[in-house]
Amino acid sequence: METVKKYYKYVLGGILFIGVLYLVVYLATPKPEMSELDKYKLEQLNNEIHLLVESQKKLDSQIESYKKELTKIDSTIAKVRNQKITIKEYYKEKGEEIDKMTKSEIDSLLHKRYNY
Repeated sequence: METVKKYYKYVLGGILFIGVLYLVVYLATPKPEMSELDKYKLEQLNNEIHLLVESQKKLDSQIESYKKELTKIDSTIAKVRNQKITIKEYYKEKGEEIDKMTKSEIDSLLHKRYNY
């Protein structure tokens, strides 16, 4: 405790010196200020970024509409494939039926179909 009483003036002086030194350095350092040209450039960049964001939103909405059209086309393709398979099976069955027919039955079938 005696050492604290003996050296408290030096400690207090050191803390005060460091505080004054910090204040001098703080006041002597120039504050960064933006020029009008820099402010204008930043404003222009912000405007361009805003335009890019808007165009990106438009592109996103177009992409969504294209995705919807693609799903419609895909469903149409699936329907056509199913119809193709159905028709293929129908004509395969008819071909098998013709293979089992006699000549007179085939002649009668062609006569009904083509009216000859």
